[in-house]
Amino acid sequence: MARRSVRQYLTVTAAVAASVAQMSSTAVADTVVLKSVADVTLIEPNDGLQYALGAAYNIYCGRVGVSGSGTLRRAIVRFDLSSIPTGSTILSVSYKAYMSQTSSGANDCKLHRMLAPWGEGTSFAFGGGGTSPEVNDATWKYNFWPTSTWAVPGGVFVPTASATKSVNAVGSYTWATVPALVSDVQFWLDNPAVNYGWVMIGNEATLETAKRFESRESADATRHPAITVVYTLPSAPPGDLNGDGKINGADLGILLAAWGGTGPADLSHNGMVDGEDLGLLLSNWQP
Repeated sequence: MARRSVRQYLTVTAAVAASVAQMSSTAVADTVVLKSVADVTLIEPNDGLQYALGAAYNIYCGRVGVSGSGTLRRAIVRFDLSSIPTGSTILSVSYKAYMSQTSSGANDCKLHRMLAPWGEGTSFAFGGGGTSPEVNDATWKYNFWPTSTWAVPGGVFVPTASATKSVNAVGSYTWATVPALVSDVQFWLDNPAVNYGWVMIGNEATLETAKRFESRESADATRHPAITVVYTLPSAPPGDLNGDGKINGADLGILLAAWGGTGPADLSHNGMVDGEDLGLLLSNWQP
């Protein structure tokens, strides 16, 4: 009788199997808040020398005033995504930073995805003027001082901004989730070797538009640059009962051994290991 039941259930329609598969693989979203693991300021020189702020308490973007010869500042930040399981699907991404000093009114600060690696050395100085670079510092000319230069001075990044935020008075600002931010983080998750972070570009056309943000070295950890990522875990097709990443004869043997009972082989969650589970396993067969 049991053999006839197995044969009968082998003819379970694909529609039933697909319906059960969809029901049993419903994804639940997880949320993680990640603080920057590296952040630096690129300082445009006016004297041919190079300056850096690898370990400073602040990062800057925009154009300074005449006292700084009207040179530019660009802030780069990077985040470690290794705590998000490989294969996850990114649903939303927001970026948060604390702006602690400004000399002008509202100006747009734009996030652009970086296209080249860069270093964070131990150079330290107060203020946005910077100091002499240390080994591996990123500067306007060098992505790793003193051995490697940017293909283009000032950093290499995607020309189109991934997100834009108008920044005015001192306080905390959030670049809300948009498809481009989601796409950036999904790309980095899928290709961790090219996770170079974002560069923040301020108003570079007008004098005295520079904005000062708190860096990861800031004494107030609540003001460190951070991203909030919502994602769903990778969904494996039902049927991998031995956890080897495949659905094949080994899993079929486990399911048949549990026939008529309950447990992990009850893929359809109907209270019994039966033909629905067999049909589901066979529809996801991966030898």
